[in-house]
Amino acid sequence: LCIIGMVVYANSTELGNPIKEKSSESLPVKVAMNKFQIVDASEYGDGSDIYKNIVKQYYTYPKQGMALKTEQPELFIDTAIELTELRKQAFEMENYNLVAGNLPSKIENEMDSSYYKYLKKHSLELSFGSLSFYPFLAFLFSVVGSVWFVLICIYSSNIMIEDFRHISIIKGYPIAFSKYVLAKCMSSMSIVVIFIIELIICSLPLIYFKGLGQASYPVAVFNGDVMIYPIYKYIAVSIIYMIVLAIFAILLSVILNVLLKNVYLTIFVQVMLVVLPILFPGLIELIPFNPFNYVNFPSVLNGESLNLATPVALNSNAGLLYLCISIGLLMAIIKWVLSTGKLQKI
Repeated sequence: LCIIGMVVYANSTELGNPIKEKSSESLPVKVAMNKFQIVDASEYGDGSDIYKNIVKQYYTYPKQGMALKTEQPELFIDTAIELTELRKQAFEMENYNLVAGNLPSKIENEMDSSYYKYLKKHSLELSFGSLSFYPFLAFLFSVVGSVWFVLICIYSSNIMIEDFRHISIIKGYPIAFSKYVLAKCMSSMSIVVIFIIELIICSLPLIYFKGLGQASYPVAVFNGDVMIYPIYKYIAVSIIYMIVLAIFAILLSVILNVLLKNVYLTIFVQVMLVVLPILFPGLIELIPFNPFNYVNFPSVLNGESLNLATPVALNSNAGLLYLCISIGLLMAIIKWVLSTGKLQKI
């Protein structure tokens, strides 16, 4: 159902259709242009620099539309690069703050610029197939990844609750309680891995209907700096993040079950730990190694932390490292609790 819903959404919104995307992008620019009194926007006219720049931006969109309709992808890419340069100039102009809300942010523009320049440099064709296999997987994991950690927290929130209520029965098992806890975690994790595999398998019919797509097609990401990943690398990074986050969430649920002995309190604490950096962005800069800064990994890869009131350049590789260290700490805490016998006394 998840796959079907995503396919229907991508198809109905014409995701990946540059003509539709550019037509929608031009509307905010027109709104920005209307914020100024209509004056002469020519090079020597009496309009302000920012107004002239916005007018130039607005008139690049018809050029891009014409390039696509007449099947001139090279012209489209050239005008796209020209547009990113105009935006870059606008960032430094007086009164830019008047139109900042109507234009892409600096990081969005930089990612667009890197993407189109990469296409031009390597003479790559513009991709139109958002529903082919590889592009759809990248889209799927970016959407699922944004809520993945919360979903796993909810799924694992009662991982040990029932066992704690019947601890006398568990003590009668012919295995050590620590091994039983480990088995529960591994069982939960295996279901998570199966779910990820199912997402990939359920997307396979798109190969027949829409084609495989290009596994090496570029995707602009932010990883401390703007970089270009081949689409297969973006998918691989997403899967690694999802597995690491699932392990982190399951271990955290075990500890919270021990401390709180309540499913709803476990979920509440986990959600609050996720929400706090969102409500108080200054905490991200104050504690950059907080693993909860990275639980929404698609936003990290999109550089969205640079759009916060207090911009912070989060690094996705560092995020994986912090999460792995946190997993090690959680495992150490669980082992200590088990070794002291505190868990058996619940």
